[in-house]
Amino acid sequence: ASRLGSMAEIIEDGVTGKLFEPGNPRELANHVLWMHEHPEECRQMGLNARKAYEERYTAARNHELLLSIYQEAMKDSQRAIHC
Repeated sequence: ASRLGSMAEIIEDGVTGKLFEPGNPRELANHVLWMHEHPEECRQMGLNARKAYEERYTAARNHELLLSIYQEAMKDSQRAIHC
């Protein structure tokens, strides 16, 4: 993915994928060639990416995070009422 926007934050270069500078077709081509020549490393990056997805981005994980935010907000409002 290009190092642009959220993709640069989501992908860990060389661990869960490869990042290239936007507007740099040579770097993109080099990454594509590298991936073609290193299928096992690509497979491992894919496995790493899937693990990261399951830990951070599934609907269940987002639901957990949202509930946690609501619970903290409710605690804060209760503290404010009792002060």
